[in-house]
Amino acid sequence: MTPRSCIIRWRWARRAALSRRPSWRKFTRRRFAGEKRGSMRRATPINQALAARVREAALAILTAGHTGECVREAARQAGQWADHLVEGFEAAQALPRPLVCRPGCSYCCYNQVQMTPPEAFLIAHQVARHLEPEVQARVRERLAETRRRLTGLTIREAARRRRQFPCPLLEEDRCAVYPVRPLACRAMHSFDLEQCRKEWRQESLSPVQYYAHRDEIVFSISRGLLEGCRLAGCQAQPLPLAEGLWTILAEPDCDRRWAQGEKVFRTGAA
Repeated sequence: MTPRSCIIRWRWARRAALSRRPSWRKFTRRRFAGEKRGSMRRATPINQALAARVREAALAILTAGHTGECVREAARQAGQWADHLVEGFEAAQALPRPLVCRPGCSYCCYNQVQMTPPEAFLIAHQVARHLEPEVQARVRERLAETRRRLTGLTIREAARRRRQFPCPLLEEDRCAVYPVRPLACRAMHSFDLEQCRKEWRQESLSPVQYYAHRDEIVFSISRGLLEGCRLAGCQAQPLPLAEGLWTILAEPDCDRRWAQGEKVFRTGAA
């Protein structure tokens, strides 16, 4: 099966999932400001039908050629699927309170994000191949510094100090890789800008409200993508953003080795 046929199969699966899309409830939940993002917390409901569709499609892509391009395509399609479902939901059902997120607002970008290996490979490829050399150099420096400063900190300690840990991919309060940003980042949003400012300044762990449908969609897709990785015989566990990207950028051929079943990350299990 060629990579292109995998893309077609993925898109077919996406249409099938949409045709059976459940009516996700429109309601708010609370998360703790600064909490780790991307770990598929127990409180986040997983849509098993959606996760299964993503798993099947990701498995087809990953086993098509066991190449870096197949790995990146799996992540690329997962991000497009997440955007499509979120946009469709919010277009069909008006949100009770409008979102206040705008370009240049980066309060959400101080969380400890985790991502699947395919996402990490896609983002690293974007950094290495599409960013200007000076921007790429700054990103690499920030990745190394973030890894160093996070050493020895618990998740909760890092969350409390999150103002000290801007995302290494931030450039002048904007994401340098926005088109391929992690799935977890696609779930982040706010309908209270002042609350975002307050939580960021205070570095508290108080709960903040959010719309639950975004988490359900995004983390269901993330779960399916991880399961597809596991079934393909690849190392499958969420990776801390800085650790994952630093490892990949330091070993340019590790996408191929990962796709062939080699364990290339210190965190995660095959």
